[in-house]
This record gives sequence, C-alpha cells and structure tokens, in this order.
Amino acid sequence: MRGWTYRITPLLLGLLLLAPGPARADENEPPMNHVSFQVEASRDVENDLVTAVLATTAEDSNPATLADRINATMSWALETARAAKGIDVKSGGYNTNPVHDKTRIVHWRGSQRLILESADVEAISKLIGELQSRIQVQSVRFSISPKLRRTVQDELIAEALAAFKARAQIVRTNLDSAGYELVQISINTGGGVPVPVRGYAHAMAAEVAQPAFESGTSELSVNVNGTIELR
Repeated sequence: MRGWTYRITPLLLGLLLLAPGPARADENEPPMNHVSFQVEASRDVENDLVTAVLATTAEDSNPATLADRINATMSWALETARAAKGIDVKSGGYNTNPVHDKTRIVHWRGSQRLILESADVEAISKLIGELQSRIQVQSVRFSISPKLRRTVQDELIAEALAAFKARAQIVRTNLDSAGYELVQISINTGGGVPVPVRGYAHAMAAEVAQPAFESGTSELSVNVNGTIELR
C-alpha cells in the first residue's frame, strides 16, 4: 500500500498563517488598573421665565362668521398683549372643525392660541387678568431661561469636574498608586423641567382679578462619568 504524500502550496501556507488562533480568555477584559466612577453636582435654581398659553374658542353654524369672530377676538388680544412692556407675544395654531349630529354637520367650532413669555411675573400676571375677560387660559408654566440655564450649567460642570478629580485622588491614594491618567470621560446635563401652575381657574368673566403666581425653583444637575488608569 502506497503512503500518502502531502504538499503545502504557497496558497495553503498563506491561509494557515492567516487563520485565527485560539482566543485568549482575558482578551476582552478591561485592564486590571482601570477604575470607573461617577460624580454629580446639582443646584436648585429659581425659575425666571413664565410661559402662558391662552386661546379664543367659538362656535357658529356659518364657518365664515366663525372665522370673523375668532379673528376679531384674537386681534384684540394681540393688540392688548403687544401694548404690555417686557412680554414676548405670538399667535399660535388656528383650527376649525365641524361638529356632527350623526352624519350631518350641525355647526362649526374654531379656536386660536396666544402665547405669552416673559421674565416679569408681575407684568404677565397683570396682562393675563386683562385678557381673561375674552379669552381663556389653557396653561401657565415656569421654567429656567436658556441664558440662566447655560450660566448655571457651566458652573456645575466646573464643580463636577473638580469633584471628579478629587475622587480620582482618593482612589489613587487608597490604592497606593503613584499617579493616574484619564482614560475617558463624559459630561451629561439634566433637570430644569418646566413646572406647570396647578389648580388655576380658566373660566372667563366680565371682571377677572389679576392671578397670583409663585415661580418656584427647578433643579439643574451635571453628571460626570469617567475611567482612570492607575500607574
């Protein structure tokens, strides 16, 4: 019986060299000298911006008459609001919908919104009291203005990074390490969700007293997550 003869061609040799070897058990494990942790800095900030949404709503059997009524009321509201000092004013969505009785349209209902925004709580409260004689309040909410938010977040970032460095030194000292290097870091900001005013009467009246608002506070926070490598 003849014996087998094996020939390793250059192509086969190349494939053998490229074939992956057995994976090491610790290949994907993080280095033993890496330490990850998180710190947070937060602060209660007084809400300095109030946003109010008001709306005029009407019904009529004639859609053209309905549009005229809504337009007249909104023109009055816009003129009244623009006369107030320190308040940003803009009109919102306008919609008209049919009201059915089974398959027949019996009349039309329409509405349009008015949006007010100001850092002057007293001024916007007074204006809402005037406008409520003809239009309704849909919502009032307090929030932190973009400018104040950026200022406070920048300060919190500095505080959080200082806390991260302090925590890294504590880790280095207690693990008897000569020093450390930063491997990765991420900074996340959060908080400051608008606060709605609850329990506020929306009904219209011939004479409406000026509403009383309390702006309150919102919490802003900064989280710093990172990994250091001990030397």
